[in-house]
Amino acid sequence: MKTIAVMVESHYDPTEPGAFSMYFPANGYSVEFISDLRGGSERTFQDNDGLNSITVTRDIRSVKLADYAGLVLVGGYGMDMLRYQVFVEKGKPNIPPASQFAAGALAASNLVIGTICHALWLLTPLPAVLRGRRVTCGHNIMHDVQNAGAVLIYDEARRMLADTHVDDNLVSARHPYVIQAFMDAYLAEIHKRQGKGAGA
Repeated sequence: MKTIAVMVESHYDPTEPGAFSMYFPANGYSVEFISDLRGGSERTFQDNDGLNSITVTRDIRSVKLADYAGLVLVGGYGMDMLRYQVFVEKGKPNIPPASQFAAGALAASNLVIGTICHALWLLTPLPAVLRGRRVTCGHNIMHDVQNAGAVLIYDEARRMLADTHVDDNLVSARHPYVIQAFMDAYLAEIHKRQGKGAGA
């Protein structure tokens, strides 16, 4: 069974991990939570509400992307937390390890990357990887994403960004409210790369 990696940190959206843990295994893919463990062997992350937690034991430094069918970056403020660095040096790029990891995953054309709401924040420290990519995201980070060079996709009739959008191996979604549409689109892209039919 192929695995989908889900990257989390504290202040993640509480609805997404549960939905992924049910939907993807039901469709033949196991789910593994990963994160930047910052030198530890495990870390426990709380959701936005402080009511749920996920303990992660797989550090991004030990992840071999070839072992996975895809990577999902969760919504909420977790991706912003992953951008935090204790020390930064003047005159240096100071790119967070998690941003470097996500950019490397996006560069792997056989790997499908999923982002919801705030998740594209993790890629903004490396604008070259977003430049020209057609995406949707939470309205509150749309200018961050656009300033990084991405092209925002609108649903003009509804006066909002599109619910979901697929740009090659990047599947983005506007909000956790559209998580079912996101998961369906994401799985369809994985199947496309693995040569499976829509009903596989």
